[in-house]
Amino acid sequence: MKSIFNFFALGLLFTALSTPAFAQKKKSKTIDEAHVKYTFTGEGGMAAALTGSTLDLFFTSDNAKVVGDVMGGMIKLDGRFDNKNKAGLLLMDIMGKQKYLEMDKESMDKKAEDSKPVNQKPPEIEYTKTYKKIAGYKCQEARIAVEGSPNPVIVYVTEQLTPANLGQMDMMKSSGLKGFPLGFEMEADGMKFILEATDVSLDKLSKKIFKTNIPEGYTKMTEEDMKEMGGSFGL
Repeated sequence: MKSIFNFFALGLLFTALSTPAFAQKKKSKTIDEAHVKYTFTGEGGMAAALTGSTLDLFFTSDNAKVVGDVMGGMIKLDGRFDNKNKAGLLLMDIMGKQKYLEMDKESMDKKAEDSKPVNQKPPEIEYTKTYKKIAGYKCQEARIAVEGSPNPVIVYVTEQLTPANLGQMDMMKSSGLKGFPLGFEMEADGMKFILEATDVSLDKLSKKIFKTNIPEGYTKMTEEDMKEMGGSFGL
């Protein structure tokens, strides 16, 4: 179960750190909002239970949101982030246990500082000659070596859809990726996890998507509570 939560952290981390405007290189037109829908496929052990699960990422120049629906609704995650004011809200519904975690500028800055690698070399990235089309975008395979793991993380990136200040994003600084990731593959503990975009929408997003109202029935939790529920989610 912990491996499943760690894989979902990829999406949570990506949105939480910094989500600026998008630029579409083909038309040289800045896109300031987007909705990317990913679908999970798993092989082996608990990973197989992920098949059909979804992860939705919503972006504007100031806000980001990630919604995860896992194993037919048994686990639901809803993270909302205000990048301008450095504030966030995480809603979790795990088999009926409904909890929320509020994040302020101090806690988000501290987590970002704690997550910075210390005396660690940038990961080795090999861009192969393998290409595939994902959600209508041409993507190149990148293999990222993971210290202590015999298997690389495979990421499919596109340079056709890129955050305007991609190089300033903490995740991109640490990974060195040259494009926006639309697909992930990783193997761990005899299981294989695949996350791939199925749709990219550049339509205008409603402001209601990013509202931080706490639904009725949710109780407040701490980061320690969250760890007990299955992992820190990288937050």
